Order: sequence, then structure tokens, then C-alpha cells
Amino acid sequence: MTATEGPRYRQIADDLRRRIAAGEWPIGSAIPSISALQQEYDVSGLNTVRSAQKLLQEEGLLEPRQGYGTFVIAAPPPQDPARAGLFAIITELRRALDTSQAALATAIRRLDELADIDR
Repeated sequence: MTATEGPRYRQIADDLRRRIAAGEWPIGSAIPSISALQQEYDVSGLNTVRSAQKLLQEEGLLEPRQGYGTFVIAAPPPQDPARAGLFAIITELRRALDTSQAALATAIRRLDELADIDR
């Protein structure tokens, strides 16, 4: 992995993304465990690798499966500069939708609680 600027988890995410794009882990395959990636990237904290994986999950590239590992579910888009901007916008929209969905679920739950009180 080449040194780049930014937080370590972003550097790791960038490298994992590059490796997925290169076909090191094809769609449907498991990536190495968190502990294996910790050793490979020489990081001691679990959260560094988890944060990198979370970023790739938000991008729609990885999916954790409880008890089985983390799997590649999509390849990154081609590195066309025009598409890279669009991809960044889509990723930001996904985050905004996730936040909005959580807020809406909370509001619905509170309305249900108030309806129960009125009964």
C-alpha cells in the first residue's frame, strides 16, 4: 500500500477498494478477517479496520454476515473522473437517506407511543 494523506482508516479503505477492483477478492468472496487485516496493515486497534470496512459498506462494496465474515458484494466503479464525482454524490446521498430513515423511524416510534398513551 502506498502512503497517502488522510486518516489511516481511509488509507486502508482506499487500498481495500483498489484490491477489490483489481480482482483480488471477486464478488461473492470473503475478505480477510479484521485481525488478519490488522496484522497486514500494522494497526493495533480494531476500530481502524472496522471504520475502513464501514466506509466500503456505505459505498455498497462490502456486506458483513454475522458469524461468516465480510463479503464483497460489488466492485468499485471505474476510475473515470466524471464518474468519481457522481459516485461521491451517490455515497453522500446514501448517508443522508440512512440518517433520514433513522430519524423517521424514531418519529414514528414516538407517535406510536403517544397514540398508546391516548388509548
